[in-house]
Amino acid sequence: MGQIFPEPELDWDLGPPRRWDPRNLIVVIAGVVTVVAVAVIVLQTRDSEPPAPPVRAVAPAVALAMPTDHEGDGGYPVGFPRTELGAASAAAAALEAAWTLDVGQAEQAAALYAPPDQQKAARDGAREAVRGWRETLGLPVEGDLPAGAALRTQTIGVQWNVRSDDQVQVSVLVKVTATTGAGGNGPVYSSPYAMSLLMAWAPDMRGTNKGDWVNIPDPTPPSVPAAALPGTPEFAAAGWKSLVDPRPTP
Repeated sequence: MGQIFPEPELDWDLGPPRRWDPRNLIVVIAGVVTVVAVAVIVLQTRDSEPPAPPVRAVAPAVALAMPTDHEGDGGYPVGFPRTELGAASAAAAALEAAWTLDVGQAEQAAALYAPPDQQKAARDGAREAVRGWRETLGLPVEGDLPAGAALRTQTIGVQWNVRSDDQVQVSVLVKVTATTGAGGNGPVYSSPYAMSLLMAWAPDMRGTNKGDWVNIPDPTPPSVPAAALPGTPEFAAAGWKSLVDPRPTP
């Protein structure tokens, strides 16, 4: 579907603000009449007040649109509304469904969210994605997996830009959590990724007069927003919208 981008390091300096080092001001006043008197007045300044903490941007929250139906062996959500939020919701569903360790599941999901003329390419890309994830996790790139090996993709943020009346460029931020099975204890891999998908409205994708959003090749791929975790300053700064329930997950 596209290139994935790992999370940048979240290394922020949250130490206390610097304080101004007070200095003594010496003023010498001389007056001459008959006797010269010199007085030294020492003025001590108080510590300057610490600057107010910067106002942090708060990311807006959205609830992804609900599908009208489910298809495929995994019950994948389909039939999203013809709105910008519907396009974002379909993109999130497509990515969650296609990123898996199971080749058959990945191929079926990728084709489900692609137009008919792009479904073969979508299946080919899904196979490569599965192979890449298996290699990343140190699992066999083909064949059966160890018992308990699994990969879960959960959308944690979205943003979008309208390209035309029926095209919306959607950026999806997901958290990928995986286990290698075979007696492993808990998650062995967990990281956020961000990628962009160009979604197009297909009027009869799910049947006559039953339109839906599909993922198509992007001739001018945009830069992908930086990955960051919800609740962090980076998340809001990158333009992400956090998610609230309900969430249409496969």
